[in-house]
Amino acid sequence: MRKDTASAGPDFLQICAGALRGSSFFLARLFVRFSCLIRGFASGVLALGLWAGAARAQVPAPPTLAPLPAVAPAPASPRRLDDFLRVARQNSPLLRETANQVSQNSIDSLVRARQNGVQVGGIGSALYYPSITNSQGENVLGYDQAISNGGNYAAIAQATKPILNRFQLQNDYQILASQGQVLRNTGRLSALDLRRSITDQFINAYAAETQLAFSRSLLGQLRQQDAQLRQLVNGGIFKQTQYLSFYLSVRTQEVTVEQNQLAYRRELGTLRALAGVADTALISLEAPTPPTHRPLAGLLAPSQRQYTLDSLRLLLDRRAIDAYYRPKLSAVLDAGLQSSSYLPIALAHSVGFGGGFQLAVPIFDGHQRQLQYQRIELSEQSRRGYRQFLTVQRRQQYEQLESLIRASDALLGRIREQVRVADALVGAARQQLATGDVAILDYLNLVTSYRTLQFSLTQAETDRLRSRFALDYLAEY
Repeated sequence: MRKDTASAGPDFLQICAGALRGSSFFLARLFVRFSCLIRGFASGVLALGLWAGAARAQVPAPPTLAPLPAVAPAPASPRRLDDFLRVARQNSPLLRETANQVSQNSIDSLVRARQNGVQVGGIGSALYYPSITNSQGENVLGYDQAISNGGNYAAIAQATKPILNRFQLQNDYQILASQGQVLRNTGRLSALDLRRSITDQFINAYAAETQLAFSRSLLGQLRQQDAQLRQLVNGGIFKQTQYLSFYLSVRTQEVTVEQNQLAYRRELGTLRALAGVADTALISLEAPTPPTHRPLAGLLAPSQRQYTLDSLRLLLDRRAIDAYYRPKLSAVLDAGLQSSSYLPIALAHSVGFGGGFQLAVPIFDGHQRQLQYQRIELSEQSRRGYRQFLTVQRRQQYEQLESLIRASDALLGRIREQVRVADALVGAARQQLATGDVAILDYLNLVTSYRTLQFSLTQAETDRLRSRFALDYLAEY
């Protein structure tokens, strides 16, 4: 027969009394949960009692529990958050493409400089214009000789050089420089998005690993108590039906460990896929270091800076329109031969050179200039609207995250206190279980509540860590 709980030692009574004084509300809720679980166990225990009555007086030893697979760290695989971020930046094709586009922009600036230099081209032509005349010498078929000269044979080298185009050239250089700034800011935004996705997934994987470690630890404790309880049942201190409830709890915890291990393997695989890490080994991750609290980044933030660059681009587009309507002057110089006859003596006497200026002046195009100004003004209104909305949104997100972090700190304090009390109760009940002073069902209910509190603690810590990193993203500049 099981001993009465009133004969428990003074140490256990002191622990329980202190826990009751500090957490009466917690234990009241725990008692309600215990009663529900006991009613659920009643039907199962009744069915198991039929099997226990036909069994031998000695409890048969349960099947040997399979050992837990060891988690061995792989030296070649990243384990810290900073290592995953570094590898992700190296492997990201998007960041590599952005860097190539910045290099292409530098090449475009060199191309524009060459276009403003002297351009030399060759022109060659050999055209013959036949004509047919009648007996009176009148032209029957063919072009007028005064226009065609009967033919045109030329081989000329021509050089052109734009002049008096300083305004156009400076604006083109500024446009290319603005495009380079936009590309570099786009690269910063892409790097920030990559950092956010890698960090969030790392937190998910670390939370899954933490839950797996707790499940392993709890399963190890239950396994140790399994051997002790079998001895107590064989000694007649506990009934066989009570032991079978504990036996079922151990098997349930084994399933929980396997589920947690699969969840951790899935989260770790997703993290490696995002970072481009070709590895499948199950390793342990290092705890991420929470970032320091920084103020909200203003106009220097990459998401805000893009609207500043858009304003500059619209200004340069307006100046490009003004440059288009300015007169364009170029110096032209050519040299070669040009003749209306293909005879060698005529070609030999047709070598020369020439030079001059080419001027292009726009006169009227249907007021297209004003229409393009209106398009730019509409784009500017849209830009101001987006920027104002983003500024308010970022401020609201920053203040909300600060309040969430403060609430998470308070919640974590309460959960940690409850976990401490639950851990003390489970530890005290574990000692009394060895002497038969605590019922097995009561002990299992304590373990279930402790497991639930530990899961809540892991979730609260994960949410707080994610909020800390989200706050740090808004402070990035």
